[in-house]
Amino acid sequence: MSNWIAITKADLYNSKVAALIDAANTTSLGAGQQDRTTGVIADVTLEIRRKVGRCNVVDQDTTKIPGGLKPLAVDLIFCRLKIALEMDLSESERSIMTARQRDLDRIADGKDMVDAPDNPIAAPVVQDIPAPAFGDKPHRRKNDVNG
Repeated sequence: MSNWIAITKADLYNSKVAALIDAANTTSLGAGQQDRTTGVIADVTLEIRRKVGRCNVVDQDTTKIPGGLKPLAVDLIFCRLKIALEMDLSESERSIMTARQRDLDRIADGKDMVDAPDNPIAAPVVQDIPAPAFGDKPHRRKNDVNG
C-alpha cells in the first residue's frame, strides 16, 4: 500500500460529500462550466502539499498527499464545496475547518510529521557560495585612470 494517495471523487462519494458533489456539478455543469469538484480537489491537494513541503519531503506525483491526511483533505473539500455553492457552514463545520487548518499549520511548522513519500522529489542542490572578501582590491586614487 502506498504512503501517499491521490484524492478522487470516489473517495468523496465514500464519505458524506456525495450529495454535495452532485449538487456542485449539477450547478456548474448546468451553467456550461467545468466540473467544480475536480478544481476543488486540485486546490486542496496543492494547499496540503505546500504545507507538507515546508518541513517534509513531498512525492513526485503532484496529485498525491500523505495517506494519513485523507480525512483532513475530505473535510476541507466538503467545506469548500459548500462555500462554492454559497451554502452556509454550520458551527460544527467551521470548527472542523479551523481545526484542520491548525493541523496543516502544525505540519508546516514541523511540529507534526507525515508519512514518507513513495517517490520523493530529489532535494535541490545547494551550492556553496564563497563568502565575500573585503579589502582584497587595491585602493583607487582619484586620478588613477586604469583602476
